Amino acid sequence: MERKSGAVNVFFVLFIMAFIIITAVTVEFYYIFTVKEYIDTELSRALNIATDYAMLDEYRMEHISMIHIPTATAEFESYLHNEMKLNSSNERVEDGKVKYTLIIQNTDIQSSPASYQVSGVVRMKPILLSSLVPIDIDIPFKARARNQRFE
Repeated sequence: MERKSGAVNVFFVLFIMAFIIITAVTVEFYYIFTVKEYIDTELSRALNIATDYAMLDEYRMEHISMIHIPTATAEFESYLHNEMKLNSSNERVEDGKVKYTLIIQNTDIQSSPASYQVSGVVRMKPILLSSLVPIDIDIPFKARARNQRFE
């Protein structure tokens, strides 16, 4: 019984193709995960800074947690554009390409007790397959900051 040499080559090519596909999918998921973690961390930081900066000091003596809403909103927007380097359309542009777009769909600010919450999606393109698969990936996010007093 003789082996046909072509059968081994087909299985080898199929193995290499499967390996490349699995590697590409793994890289894409890792990229999505790291961007999601970055967005969650930065939004949490932005909300905490905005809430802390907008605290009304005159109410602290009475142990009341109250913020000035326009100041909190302005500080949050300032953080998005100055620290996260988002443009006016909330897009992060690096090397002439849009890395991701931050779409804030819901904002909830309460003056007392001080609370600031945002939710929405991060829209991004795949990094390895963007030329082959022209899709956008939407990753939901939700971040919240509260200023609580414990007596």
